[in-house]
Amino acid sequence: MELTDGPALHAPQRINDAWTALPSWLPVPGMGVLPVNSFLLSGTEPMLVDTGLSALSDEFVAALGRCVAPEDLRWIWLSHTDADHIGNVRKILDVAPNATVVTNFLGAGKMGMMGGYDLSRVRVLDPDEVFEASDRRFHQVRPPYYDAPETMGFFDEADRVLFSADAFGALLPEPVNCVEALPNDTLREGLVGWSSVDAPWLAQIGRAALGRMVRDLHDLAPAHVLSGHLPRADDLETLTAHITRAYGNGETSDVTDAGRVAIDAAMT
Repeated sequence: MELTDGPALHAPQRINDAWTALPSWLPVPGMGVLPVNSFLLSGTEPMLVDTGLSALSDEFVAALGRCVAPEDLRWIWLSHTDADHIGNVRKILDVAPNATVVTNFLGAGKMGMMGGYDLSRVRVLDPDEVFEASDRRFHQVRPPYYDAPETMGFFDEADRVLFSADAFGALLPEPVNCVEALPNDTLREGLVGWSSVDAPWLAQIGRAALGRMVRDLHDLAPAHVLSGHLPRADDLETLTAHITRAYGNGETSDVTDAGRVAIDAAMT
């Protein structure tokens, strides 16, 4: 399928023994392609992280079913309630009778306002509550940037996996399987291009505040960084270096101008 024809679902990609990516790619006219990822944790209590694009509903549910029996799926972690993250929640809950959505108070509130959800199948985490599934612990992490206030990432201390939700997403020229396959300049342009669209307020953030948020992530020492909008990455420092250079060292006008030009080009 040509990406210009619409979003495309790629084959599941193994990250390690426990984690699998369910990657798709969304064409963004004039700006390249955007990864739209979900992730699956195997184990005694399988957990799906985000639910993909509704435009790929049938393909997504079929791909998920090849990785885990629907009746075995136990949890659905929602990073936030944007359409590209919550697109297939209803359908998955229909086919996975033992699955429960994991979110926070605001996420549950937004689901309630959308209507059509059985909120008895929603687990609301308290602030800073550590969630346990498949004999592992998930610490809630607020990513350094995001586009929805309920955004909830996590750190899996067993496999040292950091899920950053929208943070470290990148607009790319074409699909790739991992960040390491990208030239450094392409990665930087992709990261800055996406952040200027998805979190334009980064241009106003203070250098010290951004530095603190980045240091908090580095203190976790993740082995893998999983983003909703980036191919699998194993080097957090490369990602944070591009963002802090762009937004922490006086380049913000260049960043926002570049984002504005790209958006204008896409709209014409």
